[in-house]
Amino acid sequence: MNTLEAILNEKSFNFKIFEKVSDGETSEIFIGQFNKRKSIFKLTKKNTFNLLINEYLKNDVIENIKTKNISPKIFFYDKKIGLIIYEYVEIESSRQLLKNIHNIGEKLKQLHQIKFNKKMKTFEDQFNLYLSQLKQELNNRYLTEAVELFNHLKKYDSENVFSHNDLNLGNILTNKKDIFFIDYEYSSINSKYSDISKIINSLELNDLEKTKFLKGYGIENKNNDIDRKIESWSLMNSYTELIWAMYLKKLSKGLIKEKYLESLMTNIKQQTL
Repeated sequence: MNTLEAILNEKSFNFKIFEKVSDGETSEIFIGQFNKRKSIFKLTKKNTFNLLINEYLKNDVIENIKTKNISPKIFFYDKKIGLIIYEYVEIESSRQLLKNIHNIGEKLKQLHQIKFNKKMKTFEDQFNLYLSQLKQELNNRYLTEAVELFNHLKKYDSENVFSHNDLNLGNILTNKKDIFFIDYEYSSINSKYSDISKIINSLELNDLEKTKFLKGYGIENKNNDIDRKIESWSLMNSYTELIWAMYLKKLSKGLIKEKYLESLMTNIKQQTL
């Protein structure tokens, strides 16, 4: 907490830090007050794992995120320091997410309409970086299958958008007024179906909820081709999670448990039955 407080004091901000709520591979997150408003302070860590992260900060996409109201109100950010301060959102239960599933689709469409520049990294850049560190394991069945699937999906690159890439249940917030997406560290240029399938799986949508969600996104007439793309990207997301975990396990002993890797492989087996 001392590092964050030193930064905030140097800028002469009016703030209070209450507690650290998260300490992950890429950032530390704190709850506190900023200008007397309850806030979240997110401080990026030094990128010791050489991950392709925070493209939305490096390439000023955060300005578009601010104007589209797809994240909580951002009070301050400094891309050089890697500090973001945004409004704390009193969230409702996960059940409320399902009631608003059509609106989540609409919100995702807004995110995917964000403009990005040519300097922004792609999912392929991220994917190849992780694979480059796993050369000794490229005979691994899962890595081979992942490469084959990704090469197949690349032919649909006309459907690429600014993609969040990590829209799990914890990164979708809803209150009585709106829906927000948070934690854009792993965003890149990617297929729209990556985020679509991630939401469908994370929220465990049934057929009716899935239809409402897709209609909110603007997909009115779901067909077999769309179903195949969603299913393929669901599997691709699972492979990516496994590859990412293998990458971190290789770079930092003890960070990733073997049981976690086994659970990811079990999930892939179930998807490919």
